[in-house]
Amino acid sequence: MVYCSHRCARAPAAPCGRAFLAQRHPYVNEPHPRDLRRNGVLLGIDYVVFWVAMAFLGPMTILPTFVRLLGGSEVAVGSLGTIMSGGWLLPQLVAGRHVIGRPLVKKQTLVPAYAGRCLFLLLVPMLLWLGPRAPHLALAALLLSYLGFTIGDALSTVGWIELMSKTIPAETRGRYLGLMQATGSLLAIGAGAVVSSILARPAHFLANHILLISIAAVLFIIGTTATAMIREPRGAGSGEPQPSWREYLPRLASIIRGDRRFAWLVIVRWLTALADMGAAFYVLFAIDRLGIAPEMAGLFISAGVAGNLCSGIGLGFLADRRGCPQVIRVITLLRCIGPALVLLAPFVGRGDRFLAAAAMVLVFFVGGMANGGFTVGFTNFLLQIAPPA
Repeated sequence: MVYCSHRCARAPAAPCGRAFLAQRHPYVNEPHPRDLRRNGVLLGIDYVVFWVAMAFLGPMTILPTFVRLLGGSEVAVGSLGTIMSGGWLLPQLVAGRHVIGRPLVKKQTLVPAYAGRCLFLLLVPMLLWLGPRAPHLALAALLLSYLGFTIGDALSTVGWIELMSKTIPAETRGRYLGLMQATGSLLAIGAGAVVSSILARPAHFLANHILLISIAAVLFIIGTTATAMIREPRGAGSGEPQPSWREYLPRLASIIRGDRRFAWLVIVRWLTALADMGAAFYVLFAIDRLGIAPEMAGLFISAGVAGNLCSGIGLGFLADRRGCPQVIRVITLLRCIGPALVLLAPFVGRGDRFLAAAAMVLVFFVGGMANGGFTVGFTNFLLQIAPPA
């Protein structure tokens, strides 16, 4: 990671940490202050509710256990991580091409968001019908719904960020996002306790997991509807025609070849992601090897969210003081510590389930810190080295 600090020292000063949030978005007409306040509240609801909904869904905590209970193999469990990475990153190439330069982006944000989130509403009756009769078909429906949700979220994310930059005043954006992240994290920690109580019910596992998915689905729809109610200001737009795919794809390759810092950033991001390949198996490892009760997944969720909250506070301060490359170093270290702690957990908790559970709580806390530092580190450094639009 020496290249980062060396390159940053030679580069001209650029926004980093919270500073980049102070950039101003060009409007055709300045929005009314009342609309800005309304938009801030509605986007905040979406942001916070999404955090809580993800706590009930539990892609790396609850879903792996559900996949196993439906008869899924290790390959099926591992596919959750593949869906989360590939299904979320690759579609953004398509979304970026369709969003860039548009004066209005709310439609491009809402259509894929609603499409992906409604899949979970459709999944609930399918699980109720297929679960007792054909669990393998129920498993297929679960994985396909999760894939569709992830793709829809990826396609809407680019537009949502553009929408947020247009509707939240530049001078208050940093405080706003900090408040929303803190609020969402605190509520998600509480959601983890609710998850534990639901999983501990004596009901059949299908009933418990379907209830969790139902709660998550309703929350996702509520959050997206809040974004649908904002009054989007009309941006200036670029006025340039949308590039064809024959022009767009070679342009992406030329960026990799022509910008060494960006190429190294992508490589480091991929390598750190490799350290997280086994994350979907951590809960199953805790249950099978360490003898931890399945309802402890709720505690793991709370630990991950708490790590995310601490990361947003600590690494955000580090980014402002020492720069984004230092944050990337910390994230890389945390990514390596997580798997090491998992391997040490059987020795730490030998004969003591409380110590074993504490070790796994630390694993998810460290993972939450690494995830929470992604925007502060990788995204901010990308904004720093990106040429002006």
